[in-house]
Amino acid sequence: MASQLRMGTDYHKQFDPKKYLAMSCSPPAGSEEEKYFRDVHLKELHKVFDSDILSVGQHSLSTSYLTGVIKPRSRLLDVGTGPTIYQLISASRFCTEIVCAEYAEANRAEVQKWINGDPGAYDWTPSFQYVAELEGDSSSWRARQSHLRNIIKEVIPCDVTNPDPLTPNKYEQFDVITSMKCLELACSTRESYSAAVRSTPPGGTLVLISVISESFHTVGEHKFFTLHVDETFIEEVLKTAGYIGINIKMFSALLPKNNEGFWGACSCTC
Repeated sequence: MASQLRMGTDYHKQFDPKKYLAMSCSPPAGSEEEKYFRDVHLKELHKVFDSDILSVGQHSLSTSYLTGVIKPRSRLLDVGTGPTIYQLISASRFCTEIVCAEYAEANRAEVQKWINGDPGAYDWTPSFQYVAELEGDSSSWRARQSHLRNIIKEVIPCDVTNPDPLTPNKYEQFDVITSMKCLELACSTRESYSAAVRSTPPGGTLVLISVISESFHTVGEHKFFTLHVDETFIEEVLKTAGYIGINIKMFSALLPKNNEGFWGACSCTC
């Protein structure tokens, strides 16, 4: 019998954040998986938020797929944080406030444990050390870690399938919105994906990372539904939602199994 595909409210009970972290964020030292996680995830996010890019007031740069300018002292909303904070490390240099918005209570609790310095929290030290090296100051990783803990002001519930995804919370417009591998996991149809993009709180710059052409992902013993999306569809959705300066960069997956072996990162302004 085929395994049941989990989705929606199943994330509250069947999604195990510790198993996800062990599977996706804890590759063996020196392995190809570790190199991939660093070179694709951490290094590409570093390029997006690199200070040399931020200091140039251009709408497009050949050295990056970032369009528009993310200014220092920005306010950032991370939609679909999951149990991870690695996606915030590079951005945090330029932020005074970050709000993490996540659907599953267990994932929110995992992030909050890290913020609180709980001994049982996931150890992101290797990620901070690697990003600090990319930034040219390998000794700064402890200060970067402390800074990120201080500027994450809230970890709130979020449902991107809701027309008002942050309800009941209300905020002034954010300067930056990031969303890493969230919408295609939360939305069951392309129509609901499009609606989720349209209902995303307005902000200056959107950085979106999506898995391309995937049908499911596995965490522990459970398979979770993933909406099949592609580069053309994502670009059309963003244009329809009013985003401009859309740049998309594709990456090969390390071990493609249930997809075509790619995931995509894009940035745009609204």
